[in-house]
Amino acid sequence: MTFTDVSLLWLGATLTALIVLGVWSHGTRRRKLATFLGGRRALVRLARTDLSGLRLGRVLLLGLAGASLAVAAADPHWVEPPPPEAPPVDRVVLAIDVSASMQATDVVPTRLARAVQVAGELLAALEGQEVGLMLFAGTSYALAPPTLDHSAVAFLLRGVVPTMASAYDPGTLLSVAVRDGVAMLEAVDSAATAPVGRRRLVLIADGDIGEAEAAIVDAAAAASAAGVDVHAIGVGTERGGPMSLPAGTYQLGGPVTNAAGARAVSRMREPVLRDLARSAGGLYAHAEAEGDLAAIREALVAPAPVVQAPGAPVRPPWARYDLPFTLGIAALILILMESLLDASFPGLRSPRALSRAREVA
Repeated sequence: MTFTDVSLLWLGATLTALIVLGVWSHGTRRRKLATFLGGRRALVRLARTDLSGLRLGRVLLLGLAGASLAVAAADPHWVEPPPPEAPPVDRVVLAIDVSASMQATDVVPTRLARAVQVAGELLAALEGQEVGLMLFAGTSYALAPPTLDHSAVAFLLRGVVPTMASAYDPGTLLSVAVRDGVAMLEAVDSAATAPVGRRRLVLIADGDIGEAEAAIVDAAAAASAAGVDVHAIGVGTERGGPMSLPAGTYQLGGPVTNAAGARAVSRMREPVLRDLARSAGGLYAHAEAEGDLAAIREALVAPAPVVQAPGAPVRPPWARYDLPFTLGIAALILILMESLLDASFPGLRSPRALSRAREVA
């Protein structure tokens, strides 16, 4: 229990002391009057009352009434137990490869179109989790930080079109995607007020990398050290397929060729994606292997284990009552009881009066 104004408690103590002193003084005067009228026995015979007795009941009732009013004036209120902590928020970043190799047609219609479809299916399954969206090729492009507004992420996902790819990018840099995805999650965690839950990064790519695999291993180790699980989903086939870039604003379309002028062929490199996921504590799935995709969805959707706080305070049942109001009502009842001490009812005699009558007789 706490008080808004503790100083009123001292005022209440003074008021209670004055009440007790007044009742005591009143009793002293009554005893002097009884002595003047001939003593206790004579007064009981004449007035049917005892002026010499100390009215402890009156002192107690008025004293408690004064104390109740003083405590009520100090505005007491129950100390509320701390509210339960908000449940931790799980976050997922979907990272889609938009390099030129994702325009290969070994997957109908293209690898990129299939990657966008897989990302949309994952987004629909992640209800209640914060989901972000990132694109990458030779560098990364953050489209949306992790958010509960999945409709906004779905809107941005529909804008991932083939004209985003460039024939001049250095290929898929998975290490850049991993490091920037982890950085996006950490930036959101530092600004969040809710407890941090699980953090996951899902890479959807073909593994046709333009960097050394050692750089990918280092990025995966850094992600694992940061507590981020990295899952990988492969799109494409090992036999590969030719690439054709669509024409767009400030971009010439047409087939992608190699240095000799021949049609370039991109092949999916599944071992790269599999090793990345294993190094970062995640799972790997091929986009066409529904069983493996289901395992990744289950790992993303499965709720995190809830740790129950030991000894969580429970609000007592009496804490729902308003203390100042209750104390004010108690003071009024005590004053009413004090006023009835000298009341007499027709045909009724109090046990105290009967005992005194027997003493006189």
